[in-house]
Amino acid sequence: MSFISTRSRYGLRFLIDLAQRGALGPIDLGSIAERQGIPETYLAKLVVPLRNAGIIRSARGAKGGYELARSPAEVAVLEVVEVLEGRSSLLECTDRPELCARSADCPTLPVWTGLETVVHDYLASVSVGDVAAPRAPDYSI
Repeated sequence: MSFISTRSRYGLRFLIDLAQRGALGPIDLGSIAERQGIPETYLAKLVVPLRNAGIIRSARGAKGGYELARSPAEVAVLEVVEVLEGRSSLLECTDRPELCARSADCPTLPVWTGLETVVHDYLASVSVGDVAAPRAPDYSI
């Protein structure tokens, strides 16, 4: 069972790569694809919705490529997922209860609504900058 699609996973990796190399200026899609192990043709499909949402911008020319349009700290993982998934709910019945004849007396609806709230709040609280930040090694003595 997967809640998050390949689009979101690859899209987030793409943005993390941009965040980690932001000081270098625009970065070409081919080098990102190679570093991330993602087909360049697949990444090219993610560029349009991310650009339309104002998350990335492109630069043309010999030193062209892609870069974040905003600070990595300003881009919530939830925004990335919603841009690339095209939906913001885990189940149709939590988003549009009128579509389910049982929603008025469904004993499981609060479970799904609660889960959705937790996932939504967590993804909203984590930014691309948080994920892109270097982590200290985990030492145990």
